[in-house]
Amino acid sequence: MTTPIRLELPTGFEFGSANAYLFTEPEPVLVDTGLKSQASWQALQAGLAHHQLTVADLSRVIITHPHIDHCGQAALIAEQSQAGIWIAEAGRPWLLDFGGSLRERAAYYRDEFLPPLALPTEASQWLLAYMLKMAEMVDSAPAERLHSFRPGETLSMGGLCWQILHAPGHASAQTCFYQADTGQLLSADMLLARTPAPVVEKPAGGNRSKTPALAQFLESLRMIEALEIERVYPGHGEPFGDHRPVIQRQRERIEQRKHECFNLVASGQRTVAALMDRMYGLQLPGFHLTGLWMLVGYLELLEAEGRVAKRLVERVWQYRPFG
Repeated sequence: MTTPIRLELPTGFEFGSANAYLFTEPEPVLVDTGLKSQASWQALQAGLAHHQLTVADLSRVIITHPHIDHCGQAALIAEQSQAGIWIAEAGRPWLLDFGGSLRERAAYYRDEFLPPLALPTEASQWLLAYMLKMAEMVDSAPAERLHSFRPGETLSMGGLCWQILHAPGHASAQTCFYQADTGQLLSADMLLARTPAPVVEKPAGGNRSKTPALAQFLESLRMIEALEIERVYPGHGEPFGDHRPVIQRQRERIEQRKHECFNLVASGQRTVAALMDRMYGLQLPGFHLTGLWMLVGYLELLEAEGRVAKRLVERVWQYRPFG
């Protein structure tokens, strides 16, 4: 059976390394590229060399989703090889101009998303500065080398045909790749040992309201749970089997934290800032950005369930138990 080869690439972040996956036959194909850094680039070159390959030998690079730890070295690979760079159609604008796309998201945070949350000024400023810093961490890939795919289509990797699955939640443009005959899943950041954060994105297509990312993540979990999978190759951490207990643990954790959030609302914690302080802390440095994304997700789930009501009071969102 053809199996993807895991290349562990350092990130320097708290969550540890990121995984790229290599197929050597019938042509060298790399899934994800790691962060743009000297340490990650050296690790990628060493991983390829272990299989008697160089960056110049790569035929194709497949990007699962446009986050810095998964696509950061795509442009550098394009410079040093003739490899085509493939990504879901929705993610193509990010590889063409990652910095511009992230700066647009930062502007949305500054003007629309953050003000009604009533976070301390220092926390909002830190978050915006962090996003602008991240905007410089992915170089633009040449348009002529970019290729797009769509959910429902297939890709050939390792001599096998892999189904392209749209799995939003952590990222709206995230794709997983499923090989039904061998029961293999390249899960990107959809299925990890620890629940990935539901990143708040700028609404697409001129919409005013954002898509509830945590609700999308739970829907994607249901899709993945229904698949017959023997081996999962995640975007972070060791490959594993038996995906359903992992999914169940993630659901249980989300339910637990959502219940904690509801109890805090019921006890009088009315704003995101107050809830954030109780659930994750608002200390600087080290503001818990992933905690903010999770908290917003819990509140959106509680609203959808009719358990809390939200209203704008003096330009700040306030939450109360429904009824």
